[in-house]
Amino acid sequence: MNQDLLINLLYPALRRNKTLKNKFMGQTCYIFGNGSSLKNIDFSHFTNRPTIAINQLVLHKDFHMLDTCAYAIPEPFFFYSYFKNPYSLKYEENIMGNLFRSEIAQYPKIKIFTSIANIFGRVKPKTYFLHHFGKRKTDILHYDICSRFSFLSGGLHSALGLAIAFGFEKAILVGCDYLMKPKTYGHFYSYPHSLNHERDDSNPYKELLQSCISKIEIEAISDKPVGCWVPCNDYETFTGSKIKYRENTEIVTNRNLLTLNKAYKMGQYTSKIFADN
Repeated sequence: MNQDLLINLLYPALRRNKTLKNKFMGQTCYIFGNGSSLKNIDFSHFTNRPTIAINQLVLHKDFHMLDTCAYAIPEPFFFYSYFKNPYSLKYEENIMGNLFRSEIAQYPKIKIFTSIANIFGRVKPKTYFLHHFGKRKTDILHYDICSRFSFLSGGLHSALGLAIAFGFEKAILVGCDYLMKPKTYGHFYSYPHSLNHERDDSNPYKELLQSCISKIEIEAISDKPVGCWVPCNDYETFTGSKIKYRENTEIVTNRNLLTLNKAYKMGQYTSKIFADN
């Protein structure tokens, strides 16, 4: 189908996004990832600016502290009760998607931004849809949240695209551990990832960062003195507070950990949740 025709057909679902264009002009936001470094971070130090949340951040017990202006979860078909498991390629109960829906329901005012492929997935009223309209590769010329939005390759892509569309002047990345040198693996809701002794200094976000640099200033917060692919502030210096480590069992409810463990055992998630798996 002609992409311009498709834009016209889907415009009724996209036009509500218009009210958010440049809404935060000139401001600074936080973008919260899901990295394991969040086990070291006290969310109470990040309540002073709007936050764009990514993926499963809502599972963190302290999520409610953040001033979440948008929630980016771009994965197509994520909101459907059943889906095709990307690992096993079997059609199964969508455990991660169902868990997210049940948890985000506690925050009816939060604006969710997701792929328009989720439009029939029993999403909440404050859901805003995005589509690339053929512009699948990140392109700074196409960040229009009412039309061609090319920032749908992942959570950080979408969050940065939204930050630019919203008019933010600067984004401070928290828990975006793949930007570290060497990379830090794992998620805040997982059992600690086994250490990889092979140094990996590749930059998985090189094209994304190069695309965004002309539109928004980007820096990161690190919980330890390591290298980073963007300017980086040490957590203790930034907050004036010491690191206090908490395990996943302290920052995620046991009920949600058991659900995540079910996803792990079914092959829908690849990292251990409990030590005895």
